Amino acid sequence: MVTIPIDWALYQTYLAGELVHEIVMATILHRPVRDMNLGLLDINTRIALEQLAKVMATAYSNAVRLKIDMVRYNDALDKDESGRSETREENLFNRFPPDEEHFLTTPSVVIDSGGRIIVWYLPGALTAMIMKDIHGATHSMSGLLKHSITTSKITQWRTNRSNFHTSPDGMVTPGCINISPAWFQQGREKHGFPNIDPEDGFSPEVSAALKGDAGRNITMSLQRSSIIVSAALRVMHPDLYWAGMETQVRLGKWAARYELDEMHYHLQCWTSVFNVVSIICNRRSPPHRDPKCRPAAFDIMTTAVAQKTVRMFALF
Repeated sequence: MVTIPIDWALYQTYLAGELVHEIVMATILHRPVRDMNLGLLDINTRIALEQLAKVMATAYSNAVRLKIDMVRYNDALDKDESGRSETREENLFNRFPPDEEHFLTTPSVVIDSGGRIIVWYLPGALTAMIMKDIHGATHSMSGLLKHSITTSKITQWRTNRSNFHTSPDGMVTPGCINISPAWFQQGREKHGFPNIDPEDGFSPEVSAALKGDAGRNITMSLQRSSIIVSAALRVMHPDLYWAGMETQVRLGKWAARYELDEMHYHLQCWTSVFNVVSIICNRRSPPHRDPKCRPAAFDIMTTAVAQKTVRMFALF
């Protein structure tokens, strides 16, 4: 297991993950929660973590079982499946016909025919304080969000103006930006630890949105919400969680070794086990796939909207 420096913000994420894991397991196994040393976590964060854990335990006990095998389905996909071809999607639909429609209205897990949890649905997992944190952080990025929208080809839908809408109260700036303390310019095409030679095109750097004093403020503003999201992954996908922990620590040591001070600062303050966070505001996302993502890994989508009723529609 990776050793996380105690003076890094990521150490708080480690404590949070252990707390959530302990509460979820204690609830499922009907045993008392063990005492833990959580001195570095403030009371509001602990309250948020306890609420998250209770919702996750409820979801685990409320399984929706499917007849589809997601491994077989994934094997049937081409390497660069975009999910945007109607003909291709119809072919897949006929090959893997859905069992039935599911409307999820309460915390649930969706399990495929192989017994794999493929979806955690966690309405009510975030406290009002965490949602307020997220809104505050998003508001501080208004300028970046505004300039992220383009009028490029419609195929580049992630930032195309046609897919964004204004909020009724004008409090949210539409846009989509990616932020990372150590951005890999060539995405996930290459493998192996980065070199320092800038000519190889593979050395990571601080993403543009995080450079300068404003970027440091953004990193700090996302700390608490990133702790909560990462703690959820500790239960959902432990292997991915620990791999993310190790990646952040190794990148931080690498940045220190080569005196990349700005990157090292952000990695010391970064609390997410994910290396990249996407901030998406008021975007209509068409059905699609992200073909370069690992099929056995999870993304976590967090919605910070106060709604009385939350429903998820799934066709499996």
